[in-house]
Formats: sequence, C-alpha cells, structure tokens
Amino acid sequence: MNKRTKAILLLLLAGLLWSTGGVIVKTSTENPFVISSVRGLVAAVVFFFALKCRPKFTFSKPQVIGAFAYSFVLTGFVVATSLTTAANAILLEFTSPIYIAIIGFFVLKEKLHRSDYLAVVGVLIGMILLMSNNIGGGSVIGNIVAASTGLTYGIFIVCLRLQKDGSPYETVLLGNVLTFLIGAPFIFMYPPELGSMLPIVFMGVFQIAVPYLLMAYASKYAKAIDIPIITSIEPLLNPVWVFIFTGENPGIRGVIGGGILLATVVLKSISGIRQTEPK
Repeated sequence: MNKRTKAILLLLLAGLLWSTGGVIVKTSTENPFVISSVRGLVAAVVFFFALKCRPKFTFSKPQVIGAFAYSFVLTGFVVATSLTTAANAILLEFTSPIYIAIIGFFVLKEKLHRSDYLAVVGVLIGMILLMSNNIGGGSVIGNIVAASTGLTYGIFIVCLRLQKDGSPYETVLLGNVLTFLIGAPFIFMYPPELGSMLPIVFMGVFQIAVPYLLMAYASKYAKAIDIPIITSIEPLLNPVWVFIFTGENPGIRGVIGGGILLATVVLKSISGIRQTEPK
C-alpha cells in the first residue's frame, strides 16, 4: 500500500471518529464553551504526549494562522451544534471544499483534476439537499457560526498543506491550547458536573486528538482538496447518530442528500487510489 492510498484510508477513519461529536454535544447539559474548552485541553494533552513531549513550535505564519483557524472550527462547531440542528452545524462547516479549491489553487498551486471538480459539485448538491430540509430548524446565529467554520476549516487545511515538509502536528496542538484558553473563563462561570465529564473526555481523545493525528499525517501525502471531501462521511453520519440517540429527524431530503455525499466520497476515494497505482 503506497502512502497516498494509506492517507485516504486514514482520512476515512478520521471522518468516522469525527462524526460522533454531534450526538455528544446534543446530549450534554454543559455550556458549549465549557465542552469545547475541556475537549481542547484533553486533546492538547494527548497531542503533547504523541509528540513525545517535545513539540517543535516555529510560530511561522502557516502554523499560527492554522492554529487560530483550527481553534475557531472546534469552538464554532460546539457552539453551532448547541444553537442549531446537528445537520446544519456540520453541513455548513463542510462548505470548506469550495474555499480550499480556491485558496489551494492560488496559494498551494495545486492543480485540480476533473474528478476534483466533480467531487466538489457532488458534495455541494448533497449539502444543499440536506440543508434545504433542515435549515429552518436552527437559529440564525447558529447557522452563521456554522457557516463561518467552513471558511476557517478551509484556511486550516491549506495551512497544514503549507507545512507538509515540516510538522503539522504542532499546529493542531497549538490550536487545542487556544481552544482551551478561549473557553476557560466559562468553566468558572458554569462549573461542570463531574458525571458529565466522561463523554467530553472521550471527545477530547477519540473525536479530536486521534482523528486529527490521522489527518495531520495524511495531509503530508493527500491533496488539500482530498481532505474535506473524503472526510465528508462526517456530515453524513453525524445526523444519523443524533437521530438514533435524540430523535432529531434528518427527513427524506436528508437521506437523499446523505446518499449523494456517500456516493461522492466513495467515488473520490477510489479515484484517489487509482491515481497513485502504477499503470
């Protein structure tokens, strides 16, 4: 198995782990900033040890900008999920392929293939169907926050790719520290209950640290546009878990849109693997 194929498979696994976030946020009674802060702290600790307690901070532009963008994505997702529907929160975040395609073309000079354009279109069609079914169910503020995470997620991915010859892990570590600091005041304002901490700790380890470690590694060998498209199984599965455990119904358009997203992910993954296989 070559490195590009391995990267694609790791991105699929990362998307699966990320998809558990919505249901945990929806079922938690804690303040969203508290959830985000504690989750960020746990993830930062995991990353620190994953780097053998010797992170190499360069504080370069890509590292700093990427860390702030990442922090906004983490905090914004939890806040948006608490204010609007789980489908809205995650799907509006996944408008990022558009921003990545544009920014990546000008900044990274990455050539886009026909399959990339088709994949972006497929993802957009799937998201439009999903959002048209659910967009009325969420608050305007929640939808705006969710939509803004799409842009910042795109910036974060491009910043990772700019560090592909270095170590992108420190960007994620720094971003988790920033996420903790942003929400830390709310921990004192809204002290969390000890019993509610276990799911949040789970999020920090398995919904943030592990998948982002996988993505940071995969970013060295996958194209920038691959990352949000392949991991878009997250917006497909996120509302499914929420429906199973809370009854929040995605509706028929959600099912159709999710099917289109899934088909796009599978086809894009197969296309990415074939592009790296020897003729």
